[in-house]
Amino acid sequence: MSEGQHRGSFRYATSIAITVVALALVGFGALSLLPQRGDVSSPLKTLDDLASAYLRVHPGETRASQLGTLGFDTTTGNVHVLSYLGLIERYTNGDSRKFDLLDGALQDCIESRDRCTGFVFQPADQATRRHGVLASLGLGAANAADNGAEVMIIVRNGRVAYKTMIGMPASVVARVAAQTPARTAMPAESATYRSVE
Repeated sequence: MSEGQHRGSFRYATSIAITVVALALVGFGALSLLPQRGDVSSPLKTLDDLASAYLRVHPGETRASQLGTLGFDTTTGNVHVLSYLGLIERYTNGDSRKFDLLDGALQDCIESRDRCTGFVFQPADQATRRHGVLASLGLGAANAADNGAEVMIIVRNGRVAYKTMIGMPASVVARVAAQTPARTAMPAESATYRSVE
């Protein structure tokens, strides 16, 4: 290879490297301009807020239009919306046998396809704890390590069909339930709860 060809190859490789670095910087800059999960004001700021709102939702009775007034505002940054396909993925992990083990209300909702939507809520203080590019894309160990408290509400035909709370310390639920009026604190049918304690 002559010296002239070597210089041309070096310039070509250098220009490609500079272009890749520039595009990466522009891409990461654009990501930082996107709204973050905690950017929108949410009434669910703490675990207590999340537990209190959860206790006020009653499957079969609560309409989807009432969720915002109960604290579950679906327009905030701390909510993930799941279609029936997202619900299947979340609850069965690719194993169709797990579908038969699901609560009947959840099975009915998933089978109704387009009339079924899931909403996953986290308290705002937990949603804003995620840092880094991988976490903002929902990738990597930063995302996998974020297994905090969350509430999932499944809506079918405009009414809450199912609700579940995962990762909530039992002491928080007990404290909030003791402060909540009896009708509101009653567990409803088709509701599940798993504690971290």
